Amino acid sequence: MRAYLPVGWAALADLHRAGSIPGPVRGCAVDPAWRAGDLSVDEEQWEYEAQAQAAESLPGGAGVVLAVDVPGAGSATQDGWVEVPGPVRRADVAAVLTADLAWFGVQEIPALLPG
Repeated sequence: MRAYLPVGWAALADLHRAGSIPGPVRGCAVDPAWRAGDLSVDEEQWEYEAQAQAAESLPGGAGVVLAVDVPGAGSATQDGWVEVPGPVRRADVAAVLTADLAWFGVQEIPALLPG
């Protein structure tokens, strides 16, 4: 399952420096219950909705969204929100998204970090 985890800049720096961030981390994912709410929506649209919901939760647009491949289903909450127990390892991060949903590869993390 792909989850989109909104994190602050400090967490991104920790991920880069230490190779992981501790959990739990709350994020958005396309879980079966959320998908069942509208069967006419295709998978790409659901993924975009999950990305957008995660980005909108960033306080003041500060931070990034980690696109993370989570083994298993995680712990579903509501409306697509899940809790990823962690730790979130750099190896599990597929991409980094800015608040405006621009995608960056994991290798580009150093260039994204402030300062």
